[in-house]
Amino acid sequence: MPCQKITKGQKILKDKLFSKIVKKDYNNNLEEILSKKDFSEEVKNTLLTMFYKIENGYKDYTQIKRQTFDKQEYIEKLIHIIDKDCEKIEFIAKNSNQQETVDKEKKEIICLPIENKILYSLAKIQKRNIVVKYIDESIEKAFTFMLNTGNNINIVEPLRDFNGFSWNTIVKHIEDVNCNLMYQNIIFLVGNKFVDKWVNNYEPLVDYFDLFQSEIEKKYGKKIKENILTDLLILSIKLKIKYDEDFKEEIKHKKEKLEKEKTELENKENYLTNLAQNKKQKEKEIKQIDQIINSKNLLAQEYQSRNEKLPLEKKIFSIRVLKNNLKKERERLLQQIEEDNKQMNPKIFLEKKNEIQKNLKYFDVLDDLDLKKQMISLQKETVKCMYVEVERAEEKNALIDLIYQYRYYCFLPIDSKMHLYEVKELKKSLDRLTKKLIQKAIDRKVINKISDQDEINFSIIQQILLSKIITLEDIYIKFTKGKEGNQLTIYDEAVEDRKVEIPDIKQEEIKIKWNKKTKLFI
Repeated sequence: MPCQKITKGQKILKDKLFSKIVKKDYNNNLEEILSKKDFSEEVKNTLLTMFYKIENGYKDYTQIKRQTFDKQEYIEKLIHIIDKDCEKIEFIAKNSNQQETVDKEKKEIICLPIENKILYSLAKIQKRNIVVKYIDESIEKAFTFMLNTGNNINIVEPLRDFNGFSWNTIVKHIEDVNCNLMYQNIIFLVGNKFVDKWVNNYEPLVDYFDLFQSEIEKKYGKKIKENILTDLLILSIKLKIKYDEDFKEEIKHKKEKLEKEKTELENKENYLTNLAQNKKQKEKEIKQIDQIINSKNLLAQEYQSRNEKLPLEKKIFSIRVLKNNLKKERERLLQQIEEDNKQMNPKIFLEKKNEIQKNLKYFDVLDDLDLKKQMISLQKETVKCMYVEVERAEEKNALIDLIYQYRYYCFLPIDSKMHLYEVKELKKSLDRLTKKLIQKAIDRKVINKISDQDEINFSIIQQILLSKIITLEDIYIKFTKGKEGNQLTIYDEAVEDRKVEIPDIKQEEIKIKWNKKTKLFI
């Protein structure tokens, strides 16, 4: 797209926006980098607007989510991407049929002239090498895909959901709700810093996938670790199938192969007989090789016989080369015999049988690609882990962090229509967590006790915490008697946020004064 001539109004807007953020060193660095890039003025202006909006809303983002980067670290990461990974950004018209593309090799972005679209493209263009070492290549591909997509979505969140005044998640702007939810689950489980190291592979010698499993087991136990791993892997495979038809075929072939192996192992006698026969055949081949190597005549005959069958470009250069090739064949056969011996070991036989059964549960997904049941299972395990964290928390600041994380978690979307706190299958698990969190917060004098009755504390405080007021410590509440019964008014400091009808609660059941604003957090 040719450079567009900047208008006087655009220049004033650019100068105004940049003057507000130029105070920071990293923004001076951004201006210097942009001056060296062959971007159009429209692209540069949009990038500056993007950074201004991030600057404006990032404080609220860190306040609400807790598990985030420091603002300066986050912005410097973005500037580094623009500097090192991006040579061209081109806008397409909003009514155009042209596809948005991100080319990592050419370092080119073609996207709509929207800040969210640019930021998501910048997240995608990074050259990351996520390492997921598992026993199966297909599982590694699927899990890597989920991590990559989830990380890209996570990078856009501060701009997408925070405008400096409010917190508003628009589900249709999230590129994949499922990948996002799984990625946020992983952040809850092991922390933002761990996940950042993993997706960027900062330490190539570290097996992050193994470390991830170890961290979960250490914190929450082996059973929860195994349940979470199963849910994450099955969901990742189903998601990858959704986007990749070739991968679907790959999973189909893996399933067929595993089922064939399972059938063979189920007839143990036949399986062992076949192994023994294969072993004898390989021993016979080794004996023949030994005879050829130790006889000049046989070696010459083998040389002539093989070369007669080979095309010119593949003919064996000399008898010495043939002899070396035969020695390699002999070594390969010996290794295969050693492997056959292992497979005949009862312990190894049982391990292989269990391994096939374990992998089949990952690949036997093609008849049911629905995600919801497995996703809810993963959420139940995540909520169990959050419950453990609440049980362990003693310090006031730790409990406040957990209250914020609980609130953030509840508002994560599970699909295009519902947030997690609205999912009926999660109600029992979330209610148990909420009661524990509220009781602990009251006991440690983090929030005011509203009633001597635990159920009233739970029913009222749960509603208050499910508020999108940015700073929970700024919440005030007031109980009043309305026309149709008792009423609770929730305030963001002096500003009324909303009213809640509480007709079933009597005045004498509430400990704090009626008709008077009271701070929720002590």
